Amino acid sequence: MSYNLSTRKYLLLGHLCMAVLFVMAVFFANERVLLTDSAYQIFYDINNGGMLINDSRYSMVLTQLLPWLAIHLHLPLRLVVISYSVSFVLVGYTCWLVTAYGMKQHNAATLMLFVLLAIGGTFLHCISESFQLMFYVPMLYAWMCKGDDKKAFTYYAVLALFVALAFFIYPMSVFYILFAVGFRLFKGDNAFRFTLASKQITLNRPALITLALLALYIILYWLIGPSGHDSEFVPTWDAVRQSLLHFSSLGSFTVFRNLFLQLYLVPILLLALTLLGYIRSRRWLKALFVGGYAIAFFVSSCIIYQVSDSLISRERYFIPLFFIVGLAFLEDELPRFTLWQQRCFYVAFIALMALSFVRIHHFVRLYQPRMEAIAEVTRQADTQGQHKLIVTRSNAEQLFPLDIWGLAFESMLYSAQQGPEHTVTIYKEEDDFDRSDANLYDNPDCYIAVNWWKQWWVKELNPHYFSLPAQGYKELLPDTTGYRFADL
Repeated sequence: MSYNLSTRKYLLLGHLCMAVLFVMAVFFANERVLLTDSAYQIFYDINNGGMLINDSRYSMVLTQLLPWLAIHLHLPLRLVVISYSVSFVLVGYTCWLVTAYGMKQHNAATLMLFVLLAIGGTFLHCISESFQLMFYVPMLYAWMCKGDDKKAFTYYAVLALFVALAFFIYPMSVFYILFAVGFRLFKGDNAFRFTLASKQITLNRPALITLALLALYIILYWLIGPSGHDSEFVPTWDAVRQSLLHFSSLGSFTVFRNLFLQLYLVPILLLALTLLGYIRSRRWLKALFVGGYAIAFFVSSCIIYQVSDSLISRERYFIPLFFIVGLAFLEDELPRFTLWQQRCFYVAFIALMALSFVRIHHFVRLYQPRMEAIAEVTRQADTQGQHKLIVTRSNAEQLFPLDIWGLAFESMLYSAQQGPEHTVTIYKEEDDFDRSDANLYDNPDCYIAVNWWKQWWVKELNPHYFSLPAQGYKELLPDTTGYRFADL
């Protein structure tokens, strides 16, 4: 197929953006993978030989295939970490290629790039489901637009796969999928027609079946039983009422207000422009749906994430806003622009994309001092032959920037990149912990990982990547020279 100049420009921009993301994923692999949930997942995969699927997130298999292969080939740990880091970008790039070239749905492919404008800290937190959703749902939307043609069974089998891929990565995917369905539901192509009260109703068949599939998957999800982690996202009616009464004081609303100028101003302006276009063309129902859905999502997200999270995790609150606004703008408003206006938008889009990559680097710089502190402590501990360290929470705040729960995994994954024999683990404990628990702290056969699951066995470590000597723990203490190791 031959593309017009405008389409070729966006395709070129897509390749360029994915290339930049790939390079950054390689260059900042440690910063991305050694962070909390990502560190735990790759640590689990290395030592158990399988793939970790948490909280019914079955779509996580895709991003674990490449590191799983690297682990079974016994590639160096540094390459395993890099393979895990780039796997998220490669999966996203594959979705973009399928959408842009396989389905030739260029608006949906451009939508993936538009949502990238919301990414900064989310890129650093590579396991983030929000990052994966920005590729899965536009690909699903593109497939709905493609229509069933003549191969209905194959088409709807793939549709069921795409809905499952998006839904079983994160409960918040419902916000994305429902909007995509609602946006396509009353399109006249691939229509399902019926008469109601002497009036003919036309519904888009792929959108209607997507809605039915989503309902089926939600039922299956609840039959399996949501995890305690996911249950936290469902507020009680009393919590909703209290949140609405004190809406402006919610932590999530404060995040939105503080980041408004640097992050959320663009989607809000494009939303206003799109709604104005609907009103001028008297598409009242479209204006009501898009505007109402954006407001409903914003309020719901503020309530669901009402307690402010860590600096790196805050972006995920409102990433779907970029999807909602981007889809409506790219499908309905941008095509109405004059050629000159479209060129201006393209230039502005490139500038905004460049700023988003600058934001990524900003978040990386926030995390790097912690990485440097871990590198220094583990290097000195290895030199002195001490491979098990414990640090209290208050001392960890002095020694390691950012309060992150996965210090034991971070330290082991970083230090073992020099070889299994250089493995050092640093466990963060509460200030008032019982130092007399010899079975835990002096036991040469175990190490401590997290406070809700303390005792892990040394013999279960993958010897190709990790090795801890038969020794007990020493305490890591700050002092005038930096830090020292002391007996418990």
